[in-house]
Formats: sequence, structure tokens, C-alpha cells
Amino acid sequence: MFQSEHIRSYEADADNKESRLKVGYMKWGNERVYDGKTGKAVELLILVGQTFYQRLVHMAEDKLKFRSTGPVHPLTGQPVFDRKHFGGVRFGEMERDCLIAHGASANLHEKLFTLSNLSQMHICQKCKNIENVIQRALSIPTGRKIRGLYCRFCKSSDDIVKVNAPYGAKLLCQELFCMKISLKFDTCLC
Repeated sequence: MFQSEHIRSYEADADNKESRLKVGYMKWGNERVYDGKTGKAVELLILVGQTFYQRLVHMAEDKLKFRSTGPVHPLTGQPVFDRKHFGGVRFGEMERDCLIAHGASANLHEKLFTLSNLSQMHICQKCKNIENVIQRALSIPTGRKIRGLYCRFCKSSDDIVKVNAPYGAKLLCQELFCMKISLKFDTCLC
């Protein structure tokens, strides 16, 4: 069975052999070629024949992608994924490692924090919580209204600081708080 397939392919190639002989090539397509620099004949016969190829349509100008600002995912605050929706290109771990290796820490901070997903969190310095700080008018048991930031656990509006943090960290804190896991933040260094 295997040999019969090969024999059939050789029989189908018989027309090609005759057409090669008519134009002056050897019947199996092997030709004697000469070195272009020295003019000496190459010892082995080289297969010369027709070939079919297509030009690749991947051109650099078609692959070019850039964006300074654009749409972001409403939940994570990250750039949307797709090129059709004017999404961003992911700055991954290998790119981060490359900037670290080159000592470009300011550029790394700018790419991964300032330009990417900067957000601000309000933290109460007394109880060191983030999720309990609310920003609205609130009536407390004494009857007076507190405008602005207010900590529901400490029941005070004193010692609330604003810190910059990646939006991913803020989102993680909120998701952990939904699972009844509260994180404490020390703001002495901020």
C-alpha cells in the first residue's frame, strides 16, 4: 500500500520530466552549477526547479500599536484587551525585569504605577483600616452632620490620610473585605 502511493506520485511526475527535457534541463531536475566567486563547478548536482511561494502579509506598519490613553475595564481599571476596541499592550513580567536590569526604576514606577492604574485610598490612622472610611454627609448619634471623610469604626473624622496605591491593590483590599478579611495599613512612611 505504501509503495503504491509512491509509484503513483512518480507516474504523475512523468509529464514534468518531459517538459524539463524539452527546455534543456536534466530529467530529474539536478543541474551542474558553478561557484559565482571562483568559477569552479560545485562537486554535487543541485536540484533546480519551479517553486511556489507567497509573500508574507505581516508588515511592520500593520503591526504598529501605540496608545497614550484610552478605554479601561470598569472593574479592574486596566486597559481593555482588544486592538479593535483601542486596547493597550500588556507590560508584562519580562518587560518589568528588563527595566529592573537596566536600572530604570523611575521609568518602571512611571509605567506600572503613575501612568497605568494610579488610585487614591483614604486610610484612618487610628484603626489603620481603609474600607471603613466613607466620603459623604453622615448623621452620627450626637445629631450633628459630618461632611467629608469619616471613619465608621473609630467614629471620627480625625487622622484620615490619603495615600496613592495601585488600583489593583485597592481592588484586592475591597474583595478581601467582602470575605470578612480586613487589612491594616501603617501610614507612618507615607
